[in-house]
Amino acid sequence: MEQRQKIVQTRESILQSAFDTAQIGIWHLDTESNEVTVNDTWAQIIGHSSDELITLTFQQWFKLCHPEDQRLMADSLYAATQAGKKHFTFRMRLKHKDGSWVWTQVNGGVSEADSLGYTKALSGTLTDVSELYQSKKDLHYRYEIEQLVSGISSDFVGIQIHETDKVVNQALKKVGQFLNIDRCYVFQFQKHNSIMFNTHEWCGSGIQSEMEHLQDLPTSLFAWWMKRLNKLQHIYIKQVKDMPRDAIAEKEILLQQKITSLLVVPIHFQKNLMGFIGFDSVHKEKEWPEADIHLIKTVAHTIANAFNAKIHQEVLVKAKEKAEESDQIKSAFLATINHELRTPLHHILGFSELLRMNKIPPQEVGAFADKIYKSGKNLLLIIEDILNLALADESYVQVRKEKIGGNDIFMQHKTLLDEMLRSSDKAKTIKLVYKPSPTFSNAQFLVDTSKINQIIVNLLKNAIKFTKSGTIEYQAELTNNTLSFRIKDTGIGIAQHQQQLIFDFFRQADDSSTRAYNGIGVGLAISKRITKILGGDLTVQSIQNEGSTFVLSIPVEIVLHAEKAVNSTQNIIR
Repeated sequence: MEQRQKIVQTRESILQSAFDTAQIGIWHLDTESNEVTVNDTWAQIIGHSSDELITLTFQQWFKLCHPEDQRLMADSLYAATQAGKKHFTFRMRLKHKDGSWVWTQVNGGVSEADSLGYTKALSGTLTDVSELYQSKKDLHYRYEIEQLVSGISSDFVGIQIHETDKVVNQALKKVGQFLNIDRCYVFQFQKHNSIMFNTHEWCGSGIQSEMEHLQDLPTSLFAWWMKRLNKLQHIYIKQVKDMPRDAIAEKEILLQQKITSLLVVPIHFQKNLMGFIGFDSVHKEKEWPEADIHLIKTVAHTIANAFNAKIHQEVLVKAKEKAEESDQIKSAFLATINHELRTPLHHILGFSELLRMNKIPPQEVGAFADKIYKSGKNLLLIIEDILNLALADESYVQVRKEKIGGNDIFMQHKTLLDEMLRSSDKAKTIKLVYKPSPTFSNAQFLVDTSKINQIIVNLLKNAIKFTKSGTIEYQAELTNNTLSFRIKDTGIGIAQHQQQLIFDFFRQADDSSTRAYNGIGVGLAISKRITKILGGDLTVQSIQNEGSTFVLSIPVEIVLHAEKAVNSTQNIIR
């Protein structure tokens, strides 16, 4: 008997040792006293020692269980006490000492019963399955986010160009809601990446929009930011307050918007940076795993493709519109040229026929001959304009510079303008004013005189053509190696929306075939092209029904500077 007792004691000692040192959590519940005994491993799973839980009761264990799992725990333990249900397995969350929740798996069953079969004790194991649960959770999350990105990519397939902005905004909303982001946005660059605009934005509940404040921003203000984006690198800032000194400008703006964390991913097509997509966290810090950043780059790539397609489509639409407009312009040009050529030809042929048939009184022969001469001269001018269209191809134009004095150029221009006005029948209604500056008149420089004269002649012809009465003013100046001519008239002027069109070939302010002014509409276009060849600029300022001012600016090489003059201007009025 004594020997048997020793064996039992030895076994109990072994079991107690195993209970204390086991690498799995072990628990024992006495249903009569409601006391729960646990080993060190069980206690360590939730951040305690076994000594801290030496007085653990079932009620305390139940309170450690997550509220959502308490019903499962109670039902599982109760079921084990019923006949035919001796074992159980379930998973529940227990509260860790640090306040977090630990996923555990509980296995157990009835370990002791009385003679009537009523449960006296339950025993079992407790296993930490947090890593397994987290792995499954991560796998499910990875599947969902990949489905999200795949769905966003599908949304962009086959969309119409006008739908691009709408689909981009939808993509921002989907990403923002799935990742619990406070604000998602897109910035696009313009003007060779010197300016950026906030073009798209989605904000979570309670988050204020910043879009209207983030327009027309110089990218030079964000040197630290742009340095990384230009290398097509993403920017992840876990804590804005910890940004480096180099990012002081960016840090100040982000703090003003109360941003805690953010991720910025470049939007680029091939290696062409187009903008960036950003994600702001305002309420709390957000960590961005590399896998998530990689998927966000896929979204950015999808948006880049959409933007690139939109740009190309807009270019094609503009090209189509330009081609259609070109066809219309050419049709108008052909109608105009038909009218402009036929009119003087009819005069020449008609009056010549009358002279040939001797049907004109001798005293009127001179008048008819004069009409034939003027019609022939008009026809010659039209033919010259048509031939000058060759200047549309810059490759055939050569610049031939010569040394000439400013006063010599002025006298050439004055002679041309005086002659043109006399030939126009407007000499009595238009007053000519000449204002060459002394610095211009007394200097010598290297220029292509013939090309400058060609431009000036076109400007003077237009000034006379479109001025019924009033003043035409000629100014010439030399400032900082730039030669400037200003032709100002008090004519009909040009409407604001027409002021750029007049420099296109075959265009006038009035393109209709019944317009009041002759000409085929190439003079200003040729002048603009020649000016470009000379490295200069030709501009216009005009008010309809008040007049126009054309300014020709040409860079020159000064050979001899003008002597200091007493008077600032030399005015000549004809």
